[in-house]
Amino acid sequence: FGSSPSLRSGCQNERSLLVLTTGAMAIRCATIFALVLLLTPGVVAHRLRETSQRGAPPAPVGKAPAVDKDGAYDSKDHACAACKFAATGSCAMYKSCVCYATNAFWSSVNVASETDKDNWHYACGNEGGSKYELCFTTTDTYQDVFGDKVDPNKPKCPE
Repeated sequence: FGSSPSLRSGCQNERSLLVLTTGAMAIRCATIFALVLLLTPGVVAHRLRETSQRGAPPAPVGKAPAVDKDGAYDSKDHACAACKFAATGSCAMYKSCVCYATNAFWSSVNVASETDKDNWHYACGNEGGSKYELCFTTTDTYQDVFGDKVDPNKPKCPE
């Protein structure tokens, strides 16, 4: 049974077929990998050209206020100014961020007297809950979400 010539030659043919199939797949994978390497510089160059046509990111508006030693801002105005500074320096944030601020201070039991009751933080949205307060209001048609006037013919972040 195990020494039958027809069975032995059949098994050898299957092994040969397996070796050929594995070798062919290796050649195909190497070819695809080489094509990806050849095409990648073109894609990178296209992305670089696309980025340079859009220009540099906008300059942030205002000045970044300093944080206190506890890592928070000392007032709502400073937290809102920090949000505006961060959000106006990036087109992605400029188009998606609506600044809110909250005071993360709460009184503690068994503490004689808290000295720092202002621990303001900002967020780009009010998903944190009702304690988040809107930083800037818009009153005119041509204003951005930071309360600054904008020229509709010269957008800060063109499409």
